[in-house]
Amino acid sequence: MPSVQLNQASDPNQVPQYSVATSILMFAWPAAWYTFLIYVLARPFVPDGGTTPTWISLTVIVLGSGAELVAGLVLLKREGYRLAPSALRDRIRLRWPRGLRAWAIAGVILVLGMGLSMAMGPVNRALASVPGFVPPEWWPAGSNPTVQVSSAADAFPDIPLKGNFPFVLLYLSLGLVFNIFGEEIYYRGYLLPRMRGAFGKWDWVANGLLFTLKHVYQRWLYPGILVGGLAYAFAAGPLGSLPLAMVYHWVGNFLFNTVFLVMAALGSG
Repeated sequence: MPSVQLNQASDPNQVPQYSVATSILMFAWPAAWYTFLIYVLARPFVPDGGTTPTWISLTVIVLGSGAELVAGLVLLKREGYRLAPSALRDRIRLRWPRGLRAWAIAGVILVLGMGLSMAMGPVNRALASVPGFVPPEWWPAGSNPTVQVSSAADAFPDIPLKGNFPFVLLYLSLGLVFNIFGEEIYYRGYLLPRMRGAFGKWDWVANGLLFTLKHVYQRWLYPGILVGGLAYAFAAGPLGSLPLAMVYHWVGNFLFNTVFLVMAALGSG
């Protein structure tokens, strides 16, 4: 598989490297933080016999991925970088793939990733029936494979969607800023270049696997998350493009949600 030639700012010899243990720790603290947010801080706001309100889910995203975004930026600042795209471009690989072959591979990965993600639906449902992987009854339907979701209204039962374009914009904006930018800047922008010393050329595989395990708080989705995590890490690693990883992440998490939400807001879904 081709790799973009990195300049010195992205070279493992120039970027401080983490050990295996430290790399694991850098994935473990967000897992612990998200687990605390969901199962301790947010749980009392879930009505008895009901599911998690949408505003609680959005708050968890902001506080959870927001912490990852802040951590990534603070750690980059501590490395001595000015927090501007021009200063971070080489360090976090803030560029698009270079060359026709790289773009061809990017297209293949996108198509394969989308196909495999859809194929993981039944696998997620099967895993969600295994003891220790069963989602709580109050888990939001949109990420609960044991619940049939056929429309945006099923995923957001407490939100009036028809004509509610402000909510659609809010949901997608929070997802883009926190879930996409937050996770990608921290895991692929900051962490991935620091993992080469511990994992060698398979740093992107280790990143994808640890990113999957980090989602222990929704472990019934591990099969689908693994497909996405490896695709994001491959985009930012061998293909050398954090923006491409962000595009993959957005497609995986928000493309279909965007279509269904817009349809619902228009009154046709």
